[in-house]
Amino acid sequence: MTQPIKLSIPGDPKYLGLIRKVLQELLDSHDVPDDTARRLILCVDEACANVIKHSYEGPCEEPIEATFTIEGGDFKVQIRDYGKQCDIGQIKPRDLKDVKPGGLGTHLMNEIMDEVNYCTNRANGTLLTMIKKLRTRLTTTQDKGKG
Repeated sequence: MTQPIKLSIPGDPKYLGLIRKVLQELLDSHDVPDDTARRLILCVDEACANVIKHSYEGPCEEPIEATFTIEGGDFKVQIRDYGKQCDIGQIKPRDLKDVKPGGLGTHLMNEIMDEVNYCTNRANGTLLTMIKKLRTRLTTTQDKGKG
């Protein structure tokens, strides 16, 4: 088992580059293909940006904790915040026909990752867990519906 990589940053967009760089190094060290690595980094970046925007309602000093694990061919990321809990029933991507900036993060996360789970069973904040099976090709939402 590979030891998890844990990183805690303030909930401010200026620190998101640290998470991207650490994740890039981890994925490179496990020979994850560049295209897959870019997509995984995008998912994590979108999730952290959503924490800042929706849970913390803007940049702040409250932490975003990210834990990365690669084990048995699976990439797992957990993103923990301590802000306003999300209403899981309200988390959904907007219609892609509605062309405007923003609002695609959850669509990208659900399309790229094999599992996306939100846990709000805690005093405050949310724990987001996303898993990608690295031994399978990246799928699209349309491919997932065919199985």
